[in-house]
Amino acid sequence: MTTPPSTAPFDTVIFDLDGTVSDSAPGILASLDHAFKETRLTAPDNLVRFIGPPLQTAFLAEGFNLDEIAALLAAYRAHYWEIGAFANYVYPGIEHLLNTLASDGFRLAIATSKPELTARRILEYFGYTERFEIIGGATFDMSRATKTLVLGYVLDQLTPCRPVMIGDRYHDVEGAIDHGLPCVGVRWGYSADDELEQAGAKWIVAEPAEILDIAHGVR
Repeated sequence: MTTPPSTAPFDTVIFDLDGTVSDSAPGILASLDHAFKETRLTAPDNLVRFIGPPLQTAFLAEGFNLDEIAALLAAYRAHYWEIGAFANYVYPGIEHLLNTLASDGFRLAIATSKPELTARRILEYFGYTERFEIIGGATFDMSRATKTLVLGYVLDQLTPCRPVMIGDRYHDVEGAIDHGLPCVGVRWGYSADDELEQAGAKWIVAEPAEILDIAHGVR
């Protein structure tokens, strides 16, 4: 069996989904727009900041009450399940990255704040389900919602391993740090300027191929 190079700083690569493996912004934004229109609640000016963190957390941060959040989530999820999930594409270079990591013996997993059933639906749409040993996501009842909790759920199924987290937002970095893991922050997602640096990402990359350099211990 192929094993990662002896110089590799990790043997397991855990990917975020939205903004890391795929550009899900068009579908998420369309479903958010639908949710605000259906509930007749006033939408914030910048919906992009809702991409990445758990939606309930993002709605709370915007000042919506629990009843409003429940209505928004119901409208969003109905639209996203049928329509928004498929307004989505894999970023250029990700296919090659996954192929190379797998052929080099790295274990691959997903840890996303998106509901796990939805994440599996999207990965199946891409034909990616079999690429990942573990696919972990949030629960619809929000009992497992934060990146820290999702990542813990994934790590419990991967142990023993030497993992790294790959993500595009501060909560990916913070979730990794909470578990004592290094994190690779990626620039092609939805992070704001300096967000990844301030969160404490160990490495920051602009292209998927740069992750291979890190995996092979050359940077």
